[in-house]
Amino acid sequence: MNQISLAQAFNQRSRPSMSLTMKNIFEHIDWNQLCDQIVVFAFTSSLYAAILYNFGINSPLLAGIVGLTLIVAIVVYGYLSHAKWRTTILTLLFIAIVLLGFGYSREFSYDGLNYHIATPLMLDHSLNGVASASAPGGVFWATHYPKAFEYFAYTANVLATRFNSGKAFTLLLSIPALFSLLKLFQTAGITGRTALITATICVYNPVAIGQLTTFYVDAANYYCWTIFSVNLLFALKSRAYSRVQLGIALVLLIGSKLTGPVLAAISILVFFVAAFVGGERSGFFQKYKGVIGQLAIWSFVAVAIIGYSPYVENVVGGKNIFYPVLGKDKVDVMWGKASAHFLGMNPLHRLLLSYSSVPSNCSSCGESEPTFVPSLSHLRDAFIALHTADTRFAGFGPFFGVMLIASLASFFWRRKDADIVKIYLLATLVVVMTHPQSWWARYVPMFYVVPFLIIARFSSSRRLLHIVIAFGIMNSVLAIGSVAGYIILKQTHYKNAVASVRTLCNQRQVVLTPSEMNWEADLRDDRLVVAVKSEPEAPDCLIDFDKMMIMKK
Repeated sequence: MNQISLAQAFNQRSRPSMSLTMKNIFEHIDWNQLCDQIVVFAFTSSLYAAILYNFGINSPLLAGIVGLTLIVAIVVYGYLSHAKWRTTILTLLFIAIVLLGFGYSREFSYDGLNYHIATPLMLDHSLNGVASASAPGGVFWATHYPKAFEYFAYTANVLATRFNSGKAFTLLLSIPALFSLLKLFQTAGITGRTALITATICVYNPVAIGQLTTFYVDAANYYCWTIFSVNLLFALKSRAYSRVQLGIALVLLIGSKLTGPVLAAISILVFFVAAFVGGERSGFFQKYKGVIGQLAIWSFVAVAIIGYSPYVENVVGGKNIFYPVLGKDKVDVMWGKASAHFLGMNPLHRLLLSYSSVPSNCSSCGESEPTFVPSLSHLRDAFIALHTADTRFAGFGPFFGVMLIASLASFFWRRKDADIVKIYLLATLVVVMTHPQSWWARYVPMFYVVPFLIIARFSSSRRLLHIVIAFGIMNSVLAIGSVAGYIILKQTHYKNAVASVRTLCNQRQVVLTPSEMNWEADLRDDRLVVAVKSEPEAPDCLIDFDKMMIMKK
């Protein structure tokens, strides 16, 4: 696979004063190999916990044997792939820093504390021989949703001894996603720093920024789709690509969300149709049999191993493979997420209204609708709303609509032809337009790339691209400011709450009141002893942590 040189990306239009040491680091690192190693680590971590979960392994000895086997497999992979020592050391350092760093953060999102952390907790209880008095909060969704990143979270806890280290998957996968988009934009003639900045803005968009510090999986799922789609498109275009990233990204894409198989199918369909229409039709399947074989093998791994729960379990249990979102006894996951009036509109109407409105969220969402009046109070609420992992309306930030409109000027500018970007843009638009809830940014993070793809495909104007980049930077800066402010306030409040628990309970075990929020993970990361047995030794230190975590305005 061709080496991507970050040194070249920075050196174009860069100042001569740039540190020689930094240049040497960039030149001696195989960034493609680093990306391969990151996805291998993510896959192996998910595979380890998936084996424990699917086979019901609760013996520490057997768990150790499985872990040792996978470590040997990683070493063998490193040898066969001719891993470079500088690249490998950087990969290990990066992974270790990210795991340890996230271990000192805490989870405050609803979905994160509810069903995302439930799977790691259940695996932890099982391996430690703990019989819980009650099932964790969100156990229904934890059981019936794909769990690739929840499996990763458990393995991260084993490695770093902190549950919150499990949130590292989003940041880790953002690196190969970044390089995938960098290569994609370079095929359209966008070179050097501009391509790198453009890819960075697309990867670290407001949705991703809001989810980086949580257990939410939408951004990571988007990264997997990006890695998979770019590598598949490059494979069909006879360009250098990573077989490792193609296969593993497909596994994690299918194994992390119920929409994953649909996203993968759209990319496969669009890309193969484009290859059939625009290329040699005679011997088509013979030409691409290698790629087709890879897709078949990795799809089997995704469904039968990582995704055994829920895909295979649903089929064996006589349910729809996509239960609980489809089937005769499906659950309406969108009920109460917005007003009935808004949800009753057609998908395109909802999409246009959402992304042309002011960013907003809701606590009582049953009657919520987009806001279009940019008053001072609405702007203040818009800034606050960007801190959440699932901003309801205009989740890409206040300037996304402007970016989208500005990109349309490409059709009236100097035109160019960028075939690879054109096909990728088509697949992205098909994903967005076929998703029934594309008005909600968390479900279609790839939509944020569309303005940049339109310009890369149709326009040769650097000025137009720079304008859209500027708006993208402003969106990301606002999101970072909102997230940072929220984390500082919430983390401070949490530390005070933990200090109160330590004072109240002294050395006794903490008994948490029944709750949808699994605070056990956060509290155990702070080395508090949380009783989960049916008959704790000291059940009198009862704590309502939900109440303690309510912040006064």
